[in-house]
Amino acid sequence: MPSLSLDLDVPRLGVTGGARLRYEYCAGRGTQLSEQWVKPPLHLSKAYHEDDWAISLLTSPTAGLLDGDLLEVNATIEAGARAALISPAACRVHTMESGFARVKQNYIIGAGSVLDVWPAPLILQKNSSVWQTTQVDMSCDSTLLLCEIFTPGRAAFGEAFEFSEWRSNLRIRTEGELIAYENFNCRPKISEALDWQSSYPCASYASLYFMSPEPLGGLIQSIHDIDILNTSIGASSLRSGGLGIKVLAADGICLRKAIYLVRNMLITHSKIEFPKALQRAQTFFN
Repeated sequence: MPSLSLDLDVPRLGVTGGARLRYEYCAGRGTQLSEQWVKPPLHLSKAYHEDDWAISLLTSPTAGLLDGDLLEVNATIEAGARAALISPAACRVHTMESGFARVKQNYIIGAGSVLDVWPAPLILQKNSSVWQTTQVDMSCDSTLLLCEIFTPGRAAFGEAFEFSEWRSNLRIRTEGELIAYENFNCRPKISEALDWQSSYPCASYASLYFMSPEPLGGLIQSIHDIDILNTSIGASSLRSGGLGIKVLAADGICLRKAIYLVRNMLITHSKIEFPKALQRAQTFFN
């Protein structure tokens, strides 16, 4: 019998998957998930429905993201609909010998609609690389609360800023006009994370964007007045309304407290009633 030969040099075939979702408002029924397509490395749980909202839970049934993997989320929120995308469990970007994983997000928010994106952290393990792109196209009278959370390693393994690369590109457009743009590349091994590390050696990071037709008033000052030990919070206005908010915290507990307080402040300011089911669904923050 011939012996089996294992060629360890054969490149790994990445997993390509994600979700395509469409939410519509139906009179008398509220927001409904009218179209859906889901493929690993993503799983979509049955939507919650509360107070004219549809709440979808996105989780990873696989071990996380490896080199060559592509996770793509496309969501369209039609006029008048209210939708929330919740990821209640952290997603790991695993150690890689080479290559990178990709995350692509594309959100279209129609007139008078609301989208809340509230994930658990993306954990960047030792020698991992991830390239992320996010694009939002929205109406001038729609509302967006977008949160992204990153942890620079597994705390239980003593990892801190040992990942290879985190590349991020974000664009938010209102009525076709570019309102917010971010483009950066963070590579700790060539000292591109020193500003981040200098604040807190194992700092977790969160980025929030808040777009609303409501005037900002004193919202920026109220956010700057938030006082949490071992946490830094900064907020600035965007060119045509809305806010960009950054949070650095010494550990995950401080970061959770900050995000919870900032979110509650933004939700109150939006004058929109967010459903209590959001808190039940986002178990990472409970």
